[in-house]
Amino acid sequence: MNPVIERIITTIKELSLSKKIGLGLFVMVLVAGFTTMFIWTNKTQFKPAYSGLTKEDAADVVAVLKESNTPYRLTGNGTTIMVPEAIVYDVRLSMAKAGIPKGGGVGYEIFDKSEFGTTEFVQKINKKRALQGELARTISAFDEVKSARVMIVLPKDSVFVEETKKPSASILLELNSDIAKENVTAIAHLVSSSVQDLTPTLVTIVDTSGRILFEGKSEAEQARIDAENLADSQYQYKVRFEENLTKRIQTMLERIVGQDKAIVRVTSEMDFSKNDMNEEIYDPFERGGEFIRSRKNRAEKVTQLTEDMGIPSSVNPIVDENNPGDKTNERVNKSDDTLNYEISKRVRETRKPMAVLNRLSVAAVIDGKYEFQVDEAGNRKRVYLPRPAGEMKQFENIVIKAMGYNEERSDQVSMECFPFASIGDMDMAEPVLTGWKMVQNEYGRLIANLLLVLVLFLFVIRPIIKTVKDIKVTVEQEALPGPEEVALLEEEKEPQFLEMDGEQQKEFLELMTEEQKEVFMKKMTASERMAYLNNMSVTEKARYYAQKDLAKTVNIIKGWISETEE
Repeated sequence: MNPVIERIITTIKELSLSKKIGLGLFVMVLVAGFTTMFIWTNKTQFKPAYSGLTKEDAADVVAVLKESNTPYRLTGNGTTIMVPEAIVYDVRLSMAKAGIPKGGGVGYEIFDKSEFGTTEFVQKINKKRALQGELARTISAFDEVKSARVMIVLPKDSVFVEETKKPSASILLELNSDIAKENVTAIAHLVSSSVQDLTPTLVTIVDTSGRILFEGKSEAEQARIDAENLADSQYQYKVRFEENLTKRIQTMLERIVGQDKAIVRVTSEMDFSKNDMNEEIYDPFERGGEFIRSRKNRAEKVTQLTEDMGIPSSVNPIVDENNPGDKTNERVNKSDDTLNYEISKRVRETRKPMAVLNRLSVAAVIDGKYEFQVDEAGNRKRVYLPRPAGEMKQFENIVIKAMGYNEERSDQVSMECFPFASIGDMDMAEPVLTGWKMVQNEYGRLIANLLLVLVLFLFVIRPIIKTVKDIKVTVEQEALPGPEEVALLEEEKEPQFLEMDGEQQKEFLELMTEEQKEVFMKKMTASERMAYLNNMSVTEKARYYAQKDLAKTVNIIKGWISETEE
């Protein structure tokens, strides 16, 4: 094992338990961090292509992705489909070309493929399904709605007017979050406007948790709701009126006495009762003269008849008292004259406004003045001085003009001057930060983080690097031989191959294996090979050349034979 590694292991073993635990945690965090960074930089980034899909749409999308061998992931209980980020838009375009997803339920695309011989009953069912699907898709466009289902009941047509029934609808919503009451009402009116003869009172909306979000109200319930809404609108109108008047007066006073040195409160009494009146006024003297509209005349004619003896006439008998012997009969025809004059007429309709202001009350408080005084002890203090009565009267007149004071309404105005805070509180006001305090307030956290990194480097990372270097130097020094070992090695130093005689060279080579011997012979220098050959006997030379050079061996044998023959 490497001496440096052995020394590091030994040093770790010599550490205390707390230091071992700290070192282990540091190593684990370091390894986990680098591993996370490596995985994060090399993994394929997936991005949602579709989210909030129905099970049917999700199944269709997955089937198309499988056919095209496109990698994907399912999240959100199968309602969200994620694909590699580089091909998100390609997948969406290809799905749109295939008409996927359908958006929950079937819509009017059901009529794109009409089959021959479809009955009227099937056509009506398909029309109803298409209408329900289109409404469900439209409702799902709300951000709060995850999915929607619409059920419409269309009554059968009847030839009798008395038996005619209106359609009704029920809507089931799966919500992502709470939906506002105004949005629920909008959904009810949206559905009712999409179906003929359907009114919002016949629409019921519930969610998947069983809450009734909207239901048709009776006339009495609707009247009660309208009354509550009216009361709320009246209250809001009153509050807005008071806030507007308060803001106008307070901003005007603050421009005079200073920011945050004026407080204004307005209270109003309003009459929200309704009183509509229609009048028809007839005034014959309005035009200043008489105008004849029509005139009718009737004449009267009298005819007299006288007789000595006879029976008095039954028509207007007239008897002469001076001459009772004679009797006179008259026949009277009358004539009438009727005049009709033109009379003026004025029709007037009077409506009371939404709110009538009966009384207005305004209370205003402004801060006084302050000056610095030196007491007997020489301490400088801030002393409150109330505003004079004349100045307060001027402020009161300003408020009266601004509020639209009306004595007939018994309006009230209260104008007072008080200190807004005690002198002690004012002395404790925070001063404006400058210099080092400003730097500390603005950049304190940044400086603290930099110091923390510096301390970490000086007291953790730098000692670790220094310790590793020291261990390496120590191991290298220990690996080097000491003075005694160097002297011993010099004494025991073996002589070089050239310095050996024949026997020593032979013994040196015999200690080697055949492979080592062959390698050593190849690495010999020319002088070492020459000394080695000179120290060999004739037989060893013959054996050596026989192994190395066959031609030289043959020549040597020939020389031996020729010497023997001679």
